[in-house]
Amino acid sequence: MKNNLLAFIWMSVVLCVPVCLHAQDSLIRVASPAYCAEIKGKTRIEIVAPGFEKVTVKCWKQGRGFGSDATVGEVKLDGQGRGAVVFPADRYPKGPLTVRISGAMGDYTDNCYLQLYNKGGVSWKEGLPGAPPAAKGMNVIFADDFDGELSIGDGPDRRYYDHKPPHGSQDFSSIPFTSFDKPNNPFAQMGSYLRIRASEKLRSAGLISSLKNDTTGIMAQMPCYFECRFIGPNAIGSWPAFWLLSVNNPGDVGGDELDIIEAYGGEGKGKPNAKDGYMVTPHAWNQPGAPQELADRAYKTINPVRMNRLGIPSTWYEAFHTYGCKITESATIYYCDDIEVARHETLPVSKIRPFYFLINLATGGGWPVDLSRYGQIDMYVDYVRVYGGASN
Repeated sequence: MKNNLLAFIWMSVVLCVPVCLHAQDSLIRVASPAYCAEIKGKTRIEIVAPGFEKVTVKCWKQGRGFGSDATVGEVKLDGQGRGAVVFPADRYPKGPLTVRISGAMGDYTDNCYLQLYNKGGVSWKEGLPGAPPAAKGMNVIFADDFDGELSIGDGPDRRYYDHKPPHGSQDFSSIPFTSFDKPNNPFAQMGSYLRIRASEKLRSAGLISSLKNDTTGIMAQMPCYFECRFIGPNAIGSWPAFWLLSVNNPGDVGGDELDIIEAYGGEGKGKPNAKDGYMVTPHAWNQPGAPQELADRAYKTINPVRMNRLGIPSTWYEAFHTYGCKITESATIYYCDDIEVARHETLPVSKIRPFYFLINLATGGGWPVDLSRYGQIDMYVDYVRVYGGASN
């Protein structure tokens, strides 16, 4: 009787294994190449996904318009959930890529986002394009396509400050923003891109501000237009953003913040479930009454921005997109790839004070953070550009 009971328990444990693998903590992982690795030419991607029978591997590919979502391959996995596919990197865009590996077990689905930097491949929409339609009638105040040595840090000779002014006193990332001159520096110049990396192991994330601690820097006053082209990471707690802050002089009360894109990464139960969405958020800080009511009403009306519904087939983590904001006397208008995504009445402070821009890869934002699948995640910025005034 005792032996039969032990046998029953043993069989129950064995038979329970497949059931456990169907739980929502079952993840698709990549054994090789390393996450965020540099690759070139034919690259073997080794996949480990216990409990899954097969996975689909996709990557956004260059082409007319927005390009196409190309299938690299369907991979049948062995009894241990292992398999591989050869990724022909030379046929895909040069520079930053996101290879998406997806699988299903019944109703449960999982996506693994393998970020890579393609040292070969096809040049596709890299660098500064012609003037956008939203900037018609304005002059270029500033442009940086990050094809040269980086100038980031705290000092009058640096182009960008590496914390939120003043003096990083309002830094907000759960994995702290780190300085350019520290050993765990999160910034790197890759080809013609700025790479901002967030790492749990190094306790490092990154932000650049166009306003420096001495109150000098790049700024523009209404009418003006700001734009940035980047690709961000979709991981639990990733928080890439491009946003504007009004310049506050001594004695100023309140200020405006215009979040052109706040993207919240993560998928599954209890996660933001990014899909094709991101947030556009105006704030009228310390301005009770009409300004704050206007900002709150605009937020509720605008969000979330759904890229696919606007005719943009890829997302902020699958391919590069350009995000912009135009501030006029009457309206503040937000764009993605020159498509208007939202607008609201211009806030009072926005009409009278100049703005500076910030670009960051933060983590948190009120959501859980878990980068354990990837270890580190990258945001790549192709360019940032500022227009202002009227052309002659």
